[in-house]
Amino acid sequence: MRTILILFLFIWLNGPGAKAQILSGTLADSNTHHPVAYATVSLLNTEGKPALGTMTDEKGKFILKLNKAGVFVLNCSFVGYQLLTRSVTLAAGETDLGTLLLIPRARQLSEVTVSGQQLALRLQPDKKVFEVGKDVLSQNGSVSDALNGIPSVAVSPQGEVSLRGNTGVTVLVNGRRSGLTQGNALEQLQADQVERIEVITSPSARYDASGSAGIINIVLKKNKKSDLTDS
Repeated sequence: MRTILILFLFIWLNGPGAKAQILSGTLADSNTHHPVAYATVSLLNTEGKPALGTMTDEKGKFILKLNKAGVFVLNCSFVGYQLLTRSVTLAAGETDLGTLLLIPRARQLSEVTVSGQQLALRLQPDKKVFEVGKDVLSQNGSVSDALNGIPSVAVSPQGEVSLRGNTGVTVLVNGRRSGLTQGNALEQLQADQVERIEVITSPSARYDASGSAGIINIVLKKNKKSDLTDS
């Protein structure tokens, strides 16, 4: 009887009715300790592939739910902050990481001019528009760096783009298909050549999004040309 009881408990704890692994926490500015809203939070497996992703809410809080335990790598990113990477071990139940502090990127500027401009991130009914050309911090580095600073978007060290933790993203340049997800192509295109990046999570009928996790359209500045589009 005791053996049967132990077997029953093992199945109950590890079977279909087992509790999901829940990872939660809050992102805040390391200087002001104010919450960082709409930051990208990605969970990678030990092979560096995205396992799950989400965004922080208005209070900087995030919650990730998985169906299996194990060791993962947590990446937290937002425009103007250094990438926060942390190894986490998930077991049955909830793991609360508490408050994680994002460190602002230090920039040495000889002169600062403040003027009225569009916000770096604009929300439209069918897409999110990230104005790279209007953001000083985002123009330094490659397109890969700019993409990593966009909420819900992540680029792996191998150049694989994921949206909300899902791979299979279609990358367009000026509305046309490109080879930017092949190898280190994202590192070859500099962010200062880009006017804006459009993130489309629910493509309309005008896009051929079959099997795609979403669409990222990179719009170049008018005086820039790209040889990365398919013929």
